[in-house]
Amino acid sequence: MKPIDFFPRFNTLTKNDLKVDFHLHSTWTDGKNTVEEIIQTAKEYGLHSIAITDHIREESTYFEAYKKEIDRLNSESDMNIYVGFEAKISDFVGNIDVKKEEAEAADIAVVSVHRYPLGNRLYTASEFTKNIAQEIEFELSIAALKGGGFNVLGHPGGMSLTHFKEFPLDFYEEIITECIKNEIAFDLNGRYHQHQIDILYPLLQKHNPFVAIGTDSHNINRMGRWNKDLQEYI
Repeated sequence: MKPIDFFPRFNTLTKNDLKVDFHLHSTWTDGKNTVEEIIQTAKEYGLHSIAITDHIREESTYFEAYKKEIDRLNSESDMNIYVGFEAKISDFVGNIDVKKEEAEAADIAVVSVHRYPLGNRLYTASEFTKNIAQEIEFELSIAALKGGGFNVLGHPGGMSLTHFKEFPLDFYEEIITECIKNEIAFDLNGRYHQHQIDILYPLLQKHNPFVAIGTDSHNINRMGRWNKDLQEYI
């Protein structure tokens, strides 16, 4: 895994910094489009850098071939095409569901709260009351940030936003602060944060963390909108 220099600080963002997409899913996992189709669409939107960040687990077996394909396409392209993945936070200690050697081989490692690990089961946020679900997501995020081993915290607050349409301001602020302490980028995520930008903007401006711009697209039809929205907003 490469260092943080992929990502700018929030307060230094330029229009060129917004012409990237560091959170994309392809047919290697649950995306609808091939890596080649994603690259072509990114070019049409004028992006200069992207990362393919397909979902991964410790038991996944595709990473070597996946990395080889992305490296080949990068060598043939005038864009920067990075090898990434998105892994889930496994527990409240901050363990990550990915092989260590694969985490180290990736350029961009996104780690996210998806389902909630309690005992021997995984639960969805909707199985809890709003306050409890938000607290669980917050605690998992903080544990992962303190544990490290990755360079982007994926869609902070995303599961709570999906099911309850909100995530507490103080939780966002503490997550941003912990991102700074551990030099981990905050995933400013088009899928989950498009209606949160008014809340997030003052916090990001105040604390000035590293940020990773990503649409979290699983379909090329959703690419590009977030970049345009951020350019108009910021």
